[in-house]
Amino acid sequence: MKKYAKLERPIIFIGTGRSGTTIISEIFDRHPDLAFPSNYQDRYPKHSKVNLIRSLFDNPLWRTFGQKPQLNKLSSGNRYILKPVEAYNMWNYLTGDDLDFSRDFLFEKYPSEDRIDFIRSYFNKMVLYQNKKRLTFKITGPSRISYLTKIFPDAIFINLKRNLIPTINSFLKVDFWQTRGANQLWWTGAYSEDEKKWAIKNSDNPTLLTAFQIKKIIQITEVEVNRYQPKYLEVYYEDFVADPEKELNRIINFTDLPPFEIANQLRSVKIHNRNKKDTDYFEQDELNKIYQIIK
Repeated sequence: MKKYAKLERPIIFIGTGRSGTTIISEIFDRHPDLAFPSNYQDRYPKHSKVNLIRSLFDNPLWRTFGQKPQLNKLSSGNRYILKPVEAYNMWNYLTGDDLDFSRDFLFEKYPSEDRIDFIRSYFNKMVLYQNKKRLTFKITGPSRISYLTKIFPDAIFINLKRNLIPTINSFLKVDFWQTRGANQLWWTGAYSEDEKKWAIKNSDNPTLLTAFQIKKIIQITEVEVNRYQPKYLEVYYEDFVADPEKELNRIINFTDLPPFEIANQLRSVKIHNRNKKDTDYFEQDELNKIYQIIK
């Protein structure tokens, strides 16, 4: 494997989704040492030099950060500001036509040596053109640790976790899930034939099918962590909303980054604890069925 100076110990955020990954990683990505896949890179995945745009938003004179439009009210110009994204258009370009990075668990699937070098060269240019020292990125859904550790053998994984009942409810509330995973298995490549049959049988119950898919993500992540033994840290949404500065500094220390003025960044971001009691989300009979799946 060819070595690239800008790719030592990349920091990869993983999680099921709907678990606080966006707000935590967006604040973390403001660390001045870090480069990341941006909304511009995702729009133009074949052009690495688009990363030079970052200097227009982040330079010695000023630093301007875009945010994903979720809970915080944002200006109309936010859509044009460079911001970190999951960049699945970029990933599908990088991994090629032989697999679907955005939907595949990639469990026990590995890139070829040529593909590894292509992807590593691409990310090295990203860090170089953004004029940063290290790489970070976020992916949600399956962790894809099997695949990613072949590309980044010294990667540091930060797994962002949240209580499962509010996570399930949050999936059910967003529009994209209604056309993707509410009535079918959205991610592929890790289910047994019996699990596929169960999913078809329960395709008319979005709550149970969603719980089933989230549980599968957690199970496969645990298997991959145990098998590949990456440097790995779990961070809980509940701990973050209770003390954001403490948890962000814990990630910074774990990843061996220099100290960073987290408190200054938190002043511009409103953090809401969206968790409620389980019975505020579902009736008890339905909760009992969910508990049977997620235990």
